[in-house]
Amino acid sequence: MIIRKADKKDLNEIFKIEVSSFKNPYPRQYLEFLMIITPDFFLVAEENNEIIGYVVGIIRKNKTGHIVSIAVSPKHRRKKVGQKLLDAILTKFKKRKLIRVKLEVKTTNIPAISLYLKNGFQIVKRIKEYYPNGEDCYVMEKDL
Repeated sequence: MIIRKADKKDLNEIFKIEVSSFKNPYPRQYLEFLMIITPDFFLVAEENNEIIGYVVGIIRKNKTGHIVSIAVSPKHRRKKVGQKLLDAILTKFKKRKLIRVKLEVKTTNIPAISLYLKNGFQIVKRIKEYYPNGEDCYVMEKDL
């Protein structure tokens, strides 16, 4: 498996992963927009010429990185793909001398929360009805 910068030709596969991973997926156009505005922080995991996961981050004010989305194809979950994508985006943030990273995650997404806690993230607050379907999220942060 390799982790590399996403390319426009990857967008269809990225969108398929997005749709298979989330009840309220980002629109394809939004993913394309993110790819344009933050190309250095939009990464894919590729195995045997197949896109099996992606992560996208952006830089916010106060030297903060924000992980907008991270997802792995259902058939490739529980194989450390998410960990490798997380490691790659954190490395990129550190190279830019950012001091912290944040993300939002559904309070019911136990596998993702476990991954983030294992990697030093802490829950800093809960936002009620954050998602369109009314689910709450945790805001999680990690100092870099």
